[in-house]
Amino acid sequence: MKAFRFPLDRVLGWRHLQMREEEEKLAALQHRLDLLNQRMNTLTAAKRNSELALLKLPSVQGCELQALTAFQARTKKLWAALDLEQSQCEKGIAAQRLRLLKARKDFRVLEKLKDTRKRAWTYLRDREVESTAADAHMSKLVRGDQ
Repeated sequence: MKAFRFPLDRVLGWRHLQMREEEEKLAALQHRLDLLNQRMNTLTAAKRNSELALLKLPSVQGCELQALTAFQARTKKLWAALDLEQSQCEKGIAAQRLRLLKARKDFRVLEKLKDTRKRAWTYLRDREVESTAADAHMSKLVRGDQ
């Protein structure tokens, strides 16, 4: 009997590659979200530190209050932009997860088909081996070789 050969091996390989690409895209989006979260945390810490630094001063000048107000306004704009980018990134992650689930499903279907075909092939091969062994044994008995 010939060795097992799955006719859809190239398709299975392509599906595996497709699944890996979708996983990498998801990882990149999650990394981007992590960076956005870090930037937001840094921005929050900078805002808090500037306010605390102003409170620690023995006396506050008007120019210092004006600088703090300008910094807070700029921080608020940056925060809003980061928040918008974060929500878009989260939507992208949700959509990418769906694409990844579909790619995994497509891959698993072919993988299960390959396993089913291999089990069937193994069963037939084993039956052929048993049949050959039985025929050899019977021919020995008929010839009287025992």
